[in-house]
Amino acid sequence: MINKERILEMVEKDLPNIQNNFKHLHQHPELSFEELETSKYVREVLKELEIPFREGYAKTGILGVLKCKNPEKRIIALRADMDALPITEDTNIPYKSKNDGVMHACGHDAHTSTLLGVAKVLNSLKSELEGTFLFVFQPSEERYPGGANVMLKENVFSGYTPNIILGLHVIPDIPVGKAAFRPGLITAATDELYITVHGHGGHAALLKDHNAVLAAANTLMKLQEIPNKLAPVAGETILAFGRFIADGAMNVIPEQVKLAGTLRTLDDKWRAEALMIVAKIAQKAVAEYGCSCEVNINHGYPSVINNNELNAKAEGYAKEILGEENVTTFEKRMTGEDFGYFSQKYPSLFFRIGIGSPNFKCGGMHSPTFIVDPESLRTSTASYAWIAIRFMEEA
Repeated sequence: MINKERILEMVEKDLPNIQNNFKHLHQHPELSFEELETSKYVREVLKELEIPFREGYAKTGILGVLKCKNPEKRIIALRADMDALPITEDTNIPYKSKNDGVMHACGHDAHTSTLLGVAKVLNSLKSELEGTFLFVFQPSEERYPGGANVMLKENVFSGYTPNIILGLHVIPDIPVGKAAFRPGLITAATDELYITVHGHGGHAALLKDHNAVLAAANTLMKLQEIPNKLAPVAGETILAFGRFIADGAMNVIPEQVKLAGTLRTLDDKWRAEALMIVAKIAQKAVAEYGCSCEVNINHGYPSVINNNELNAKAEGYAKEILGEENVTTFEKRMTGEDFGYFSQKYPSLFFRIGIGSPNFKCGGMHSPTFIVDPESLRTSTASYAWIAIRFMEEA
């Protein structure tokens, strides 16, 4: 049986390399479905480790395959997302983004470098371990339809059926050195809403009705009835619009206004009902101004739901490797995560790694000042590797 001290020693020895991988990835971020150089970098590391892999899933995705003794004993998949965001970095770190307007502002560089570190640890122990470990390097967590969704449709696990799939995500609200767990539902289902309002265009002083701008504004206000009055549980529905395009001029009312927003829910039955209500309210709201509208919905990511038994065991394994004082819980969030597609198909466990640090002033996720303390990679790599090993040993 492999002991935790050995894992901690291996991770400590390799930590400079894990951190160098992280810094390289941070300097070279790439947008969703465009992770060509990131994918190449991951493949080169896997080649150095002599870990076989399959590539080309969702264009840039990779599946590393590590077969140990008795490879059919159990199959455990470990996932890391690779894509970055269209954000201009505003930090002073020496390894800040070199790609203008693109930034790792959600920690996917930390996830990928962590999984590369885990792959090295497990590969070093393959003569002592049993089973098969699958390393899923996934593109486009940030962009619809989601890299996880596409990889599954492309049969990424062909020839292998994971008994368990594991994932992790950094979180600024929890200090460096800690890992966090939560059973059951942990993220919202997310849907994209696109509403186009049609009216009459004309001079602002002369147009009396059929005003698409006013109709669109009325729609935004009326739609807030959904989270504020109609939702069955207060605080568990978000309906927000970040795009309102009325491409007219100071005194020109456009014929068309475009809205784009998101609906986030924690209950599938209410999710379906709320989406129908969106269309009804929008059509009624624009009709009050003599206008019409089209409502298009991209049905987005499902909620991530942790298997309760796996969560309880993983929390215990984390306490073994990190110490009981360094394992905590986290609150469910209204953010989306395409790991939900994996959790729909396989017993799943998704946990959080703390990156809150006195060494860096970290902005919120998806902000230009988001920073991951490289010291957190010690915790992420050790806990991820140990949890995978312990799940394999218990089989």
